[in-house]
Amino acid sequence: MSLPNEMNSRFAQYSRLLLRRRRLFYLAVGLPLLFTIVFTSIATPSYKAIGKLLPSSDASDMGVIGILTGFFGSRGTVSQEGAPSSFLYIDILKSSTVIESVFKKEVEYIDRKGRTVKGNLRELANYSKGTKGFEEFQKNNSAKMDLENGVITITTTANDPVLAALILNTWIEKLDEFNQNVRISQAGENLKYLEKRLEDSRAELAAANDSLIQFLANNRGYPNATNPKVEAEVRRLTNERSLKEQINELLAQEYEMALLTKRKNTPVVSVLDYASPPTEKAGPKRVPVFMLSFAFAILILFLILFILEANDPTPATTRIDLDELKSAYHQDLQDLKDFLRRKK
Repeated sequence: MSLPNEMNSRFAQYSRLLLRRRRLFYLAVGLPLLFTIVFTSIATPSYKAIGKLLPSSDASDMGVIGILTGFFGSRGTVSQEGAPSSFLYIDILKSSTVIESVFKKEVEYIDRKGRTVKGNLRELANYSKGTKGFEEFQKNNSAKMDLENGVITITTTANDPVLAALILNTWIEKLDEFNQNVRISQAGENLKYLEKRLEDSRAELAAANDSLIQFLANNRGYPNATNPKVEAEVRRLTNERSLKEQINELLAQEYEMALLTKRKNTPVVSVLDYASPPTEKAGPKRVPVFMLSFAFAILILFLILFILEANDPTPATTRIDLDELKSAYHQDLQDLKDFLRRKK
């Protein structure tokens, strides 16, 4: 058989199949469409809020980065420009300390149905207690860094748009609180250490100075009449005093810097965009639901067609004409109209 004849024969078979089993094809399209409409109407919607932040470089002024690196791993390093690594802040955002503080936040808001809702975010967002709650939070919330500019994009998903924005903004707020507390705590520890060390250094300098003065008083002939031992001891005591002076000077500078740093009130995290309540649903999306259900319907359709055609005695090569095709679909349309009239 030539190729044109083969194609005509195949087309005739498929046309006959489509005509005879057309109502199965209707169901294969109609049922997934109906399922999609019903499912997306009754399913709990989800809304995604988005925020952006940029870590500030001055967090490294007090050595906070070094401390937090010990808490959260080796990724928390300082970049070549001195800016803290955004990876560090992602680790902090995902830490149980910050997430637990988000859970405990008490809020009050008006939801998408106009109801006043209040309580802590764990209860309002239906997060479980313990480790499972942290896992659920990390599944519904993400923090990702742009490798080019270090900007961190945070997303939060919840069943209410206002709640999604509240969770995200609270997440940023608790991140900043955590960093601020660490900064203040570290500044206080630095000041206490430097103050104590500076006091000891001054005492050591005074002792070194007294030792030199006492030695010179005991050797009044220096430097006119002296011996090598006296000269060597004078050099040693002089060098020791000079070293103590240098140490004292450095500690005094560090102490002044620590005082200035503690007085600084620069935020650790610069928020580029706070979250606003999203206006569109993030899910469930109708197109993916329809495509998945339609693919399943087509699979079932082919299975049914295979069973029906295997036991159908009708000749497979029976041709149909255009009038027969029009008549069949016209009859289907009429049956549909009659069905809808009866429903009314």
